[in-house]
Amino acid sequence: QQVQCDECKTVTKRTEPLLGLVLSLPDDQSNKDASDDDDDAAEAEKETKSESDSIDLIDCVKSLRNTGRFTGDDKFDCETCKEKKEASWNVTLQKRPQSLLISFRRTLWSIEKGVHKDSRQVNFPLELDASEILDVGNEKSPDDDFESCHYNLTSVVSHSGSTPFVGHYIAYARNGDGWFLFNDSSVTSVKEAEVL
Repeated sequence: QQVQCDECKTVTKRTEPLLGLVLSLPDDQSNKDASDDDDDAAEAEKETKSESDSIDLIDCVKSLRNTGRFTGDDKFDCETCKEKKEASWNVTLQKRPQSLLISFRRTLWSIEKGVHKDSRQVNFPLELDASEILDVGNEKSPDDDFESCHYNLTSVVSHSGSTPFVGHYIAYARNGDGWFLFNDSSVTSVKEAEVL
């Protein structure tokens, strides 16, 4: 993470080991009101609603490239200025971990719904090329066996339930070319399509 104070322009860097990525889901555009009342546009929106209910993993990863501001009550404590100042922040990923754990922020809050769960499906590949999300070339992984940024999907944990407060967790794991569902004490073979 890199933070730059608006006042003195000092850049403060903090490097942390990458144990996993916690990703936000992009804004749900399907809930936004259309700006015109065109019947054709409304019909087209209905037809594409099912498509907009799912998100590609790479769109979630793009949230890591976002920048932000420390303002108001959340000002940055600048060590150079010795006081809280407005500042800009950004995050870059520099080292490729041997294993990559990805989780999603699905708990949302709004005035209309209160605390609720974003249940949109996230589409993810069996093999992820992470070179575009990691700053490849800036700093290589210390392990010589990892020359590329490719990850193979080996397991998925899924929450079923209508809210963040209730539900049940299940897990899928790959063993060789087969996938298995772990649901409490039950383990059953499943097709790859069920996992994805």
